[in-house]
Amino acid sequence: MYFEMIKILVEIIFALLVKTFLFFLRIIFTVICFIREEEKLFKKQSNDLNYKGIYLKKRFIHIDGYQHLITECGNTEASEENTIVMMGGIPTDPSESLYWMASELCRKDKDLHVLILHLPYYEEYSKINLDKNLYAKFNALKFPFDREINFKEINIDPKFSHENQAQITLKIFKKLKLKKAHFVGHDRGVIVFENLLISNQEIFLSLSRGSQVWDYYKDEWSKLAPKICVGPPHRYMAYPFQLRLLFFLITFIKIPFGITEIASHLRGSKKGSEEYDRVTHLIYKANNPTRKHLLKVQQTFMQTDSKMEVLNRKKLKNIDVKIMQFQGEDEFKYGKNRKLISDQPYFGIYNLFKNEVEDLFPGCVGQDLNKKVSNLIEEKRDYRKLKLLPSAKLESFALIPKSSHFNVIENPKGCANAVYDFIKNI
Repeated sequence: MYFEMIKILVEIIFALLVKTFLFFLRIIFTVICFIREEEKLFKKQSNDLNYKGIYLKKRFIHIDGYQHLITECGNTEASEENTIVMMGGIPTDPSESLYWMASELCRKDKDLHVLILHLPYYEEYSKINLDKNLYAKFNALKFPFDREINFKEINIDPKFSHENQAQITLKIFKKLKLKKAHFVGHDRGVIVFENLLISNQEIFLSLSRGSQVWDYYKDEWSKLAPKICVGPPHRYMAYPFQLRLLFFLITFIKIPFGITEIASHLRGSKKGSEEYDRVTHLIYKANNPTRKHLLKVQQTFMQTDSKMEVLNRKKLKNIDVKIMQFQGEDEFKYGKNRKLISDQPYFGIYNLFKNEVEDLFPGCVGQDLNKKVSNLIEEKRDYRKLKLLPSAKLESFALIPKSSHFNVIENPKGCANAVYDFIKNI
């Protein structure tokens, strides 16, 4: 009993120290973001954005008394075959994270119409309204102690569930007077689109999914965290301060794993350039989320987990819609400190796509170039295709160079080319 009390006391002291550290860290990141974006901040705020000559326009769709943000670019008179609907994820701004990829798509083909739907209810002005009759489905874990905390008596706001977000997305889709489109999701946006595909496959011409687990997962893999994270550690992220701590550690200290090498890939980028802005977004702004945003993330993670999402994908197997994956090539590559990069391996011992692709590094935990199998990679423009198994459900598996989980920010051109080639070859 005394040992348990001591453990809880240590956890409390640790949490207080971390929150104090994060308070000062927030001040530092706020200053850094201000310095890096001061020219934009002093300009008159506009709903029109210019990305290398491609104009993106923000507007709002009113549904049930709420304003849903959408951003669009390209040909507004485009055919169904040239219409692409996108949705991003967390912890970065779900819409901004896709601006670079959207502009690359429109630069590639002037006939395309690209619409970015903001992850529903993640706009800064949305409010959390708890339902006193609904409770969390999943518990949280204390980092780094791994003690499970019971959330089952904590009330939730159901509008932040991915099932509800899918139904709101359908309403937005219909309000836009669209009938069919190609859907492109990244991170949480994939889960929303998968739920939408399961219930409304008639509106899908295709689904492109970026940086998201598929249909293969072993329960024991979750117990490897935080030493090895196979799939995102959602249970740790259910605490707002832990999500901030984890993202800081994996971004700057590269422990328990590294999340991105974008800073080294784009070292020396000039202020005002696209590369500079992408580093600002992923390294600094992503480490400076508002508390309101983190509480919304908590609401989502109290209502979903990786295992539930994996099981839900069984429903996709018999749906006649073409699906592709675009994955960061650097997943489970070893960083300079010999720590693994990111959390979604597509090969080896912890292969999350075992049912879909040939094993590029058989028997490996991380990427061991001495064990790399030859003749499984097809070189394309700014991306590579990994050979599929004959029984694969996926139509294409694209590897995006110089990127891992946040491939749409790290290498938007590679992502755009992979998705464009896929939808044009259906």
